[in-house]
Amino acid sequence: MRQGSAEAPRAHGGDDRLGRTNVNDSVSYHEAEDVSGPDPGEMDRSTALLRAALALSEHHELADVLALILTSARSLSRARYAALAVYDEHGAIEAFVHQGVDDAAASEVGAPPRGHGLLGELILAGGPIRLDDVRADPRFGGFPAHHPEMRTFLGVPVASSRHAYGNLYLGDKEGGRLFDEEDERLLGTLAAFAAAAIENVRLVEAERDLAAARERDRVRTEMLGRVIEAQEAERARVARDLHDEIGQSLTSVLLGLRLVEDSLSGPAPDVADCRQRTGEVRALVADALRQARTLAFDLRPTVLDDVGLVAAMRRLVEHIGARDAPAVDLALHGLDDDTRLAPDMETVVYRVVQEALTNVVRHAEASSASVVIARDGGWLRAVVEDDGRGFDVGVRRHPSLGVGGMRERAALVGGTLTIDSVEGRGTTVRLEVPVG
Repeated sequence: MRQGSAEAPRAHGGDDRLGRTNVNDSVSYHEAEDVSGPDPGEMDRSTALLRAALALSEHHELADVLALILTSARSLSRARYAALAVYDEHGAIEAFVHQGVDDAAASEVGAPPRGHGLLGELILAGGPIRLDDVRADPRFGGFPAHHPEMRTFLGVPVASSRHAYGNLYLGDKEGGRLFDEEDERLLGTLAAFAAAAIENVRLVEAERDLAAARERDRVRTEMLGRVIEAQEAERARVARDLHDEIGQSLTSVLLGLRLVEDSLSGPAPDVADCRQRTGEVRALVADALRQARTLAFDLRPTVLDDVGLVAAMRRLVEHIGARDAPAVDLALHGLDDDTRLAPDMETVVYRVVQEALTNVVRHAEASSASVVIARDGGWLRAVVEDDGRGFDVGVRRHPSLGVGGMRERAALVGGTLTIDSVEGRGTTVRLEVPVG
């Protein structure tokens, strides 16, 4: 047995075993038959080692790199079995991959090693361990059930000068021969190349993660910009409504009051005329008040903040029903008056349903509509359907329908919005948001 002096971190996470699939279920490693390593029968082993190093530098997927490490290690040493334990950044075993033991046999062995016994000693030693008979070593704790028997053993750390990435294990050299110093030297050099390759893969993965994060930020910024545009458009609409409706009503009130004033300021005030004009002014004020309340409700009903989404939905349907609008049926599933969601979720659901119903009233020429809101597990689904004239969603965009704003609102809370419509056969708006 030979041991080095460098110190490697202890891995968390068994027995002395080589055959096992990895512990990370998100990646599956099996026999690497499609990854070709050097063949010492065709070239000397030093050349084969350089070929392996070059091949490792060309791969950027962890599964390919680990498979190639095992293939190269077995070819260089003529080992029957090979396994590789890879640590995560905390020193725990992130993956345990193998060659030489088929998947069916490996599945019977059980869980991967956790770093005890001889394999644990390799972690602590930080240098190579070479044994002519692994079973005779006092640190050997025995093979688990269904593990293939093996005698000779060679293990080396996979590490750079800065970081330990794992351990590479070989078992049973072909022909019953022993692992020698040349095997140990070659495997140690391969392990150094392997450490560089694993580090390179992790750098590539980090760059991918960073690029993905930047793309998410870009999309979110773009989305926020569109939401702000939609908010500005809403403010412009409110300003127009204030001017065109309430502004005109208040102007009429002022004119009516002036006429009343004129009637009262004459030498012979016409009381009957004053009463008539006062009644007209009162009606104008009442109409302006109604318009102001409608506008305030459309902006944001206080009931949404006070008692929640369910009550706000009922009030919205009643509000639309009070207008000259199609009949709207409301159905709630998995929700009651006591149900409260996060404020931003309630706002998104309310706004999307409100916008969809506004489109029904203004554009659909429908005789009836329905709203179904259902909570199922961690999802809330809202469906607004009408029997109106519909439109061809694949032919043209409809900015007046506010579809973009609805989609942006849904996306901001991790939801999705889809619209199905056929000319002459109505429209269906579906919203789905996660509610935990």
